[in-house]
Amino acid sequence: MEWTGYWYNFYSNKPIDFVFSEWRKKMSIINYQYDYDLVNYNHGKDYDNKENIWDTLFCYKNKEMFEHHLEEGYNIDMDGEGCFMIQAKKANLKGRATLFEFDDKPIDDDFTYDIDLRFNSLYYYCFVLPEEPECSSFSQKIRGFLISILDDENDKVE
Repeated sequence: MEWTGYWYNFYSNKPIDFVFSEWRKKMSIINYQYDYDLVNYNHGKDYDNKENIWDTLFCYKNKEMFEHHLEEGYNIDMDGEGCFMIQAKKANLKGRATLFEFDDKPIDDDFTYDIDLRFNSLYYYCFVLPEEPECSSFSQKIRGFLISILDDENDKVE
């Protein structure tokens, strides 16, 4: 089977326990089930190396959707829904970025804004959707759930 799904990546100061707790609440609202697992991308038994271990929530509506996913991969079904997954790990972020938008407003085309990013401890969330949010109202809704959790200012997380 070829690789399927549309990947989104987020960095946040929101801890995994908080995000996953809120995520489970959102899943109950839309009647989705989830399986929690620790996934080791070291492909071995080296669970002491925390860099390669991801907390994972795989989400699906019912057994039929889950089984169809196992056969066909990430996809949208006849009802316009599909399986999706969120993975998370504690990480650092050291890099350089060029901003083309700031505070949801485009930056002047004649001026770019380069920034260095230096975070020693934050959380990395990898989100796999069945289709691009721009092409699927379902994927857009699910992505919106995660953004609402990450953007929530009333959560007492600093």
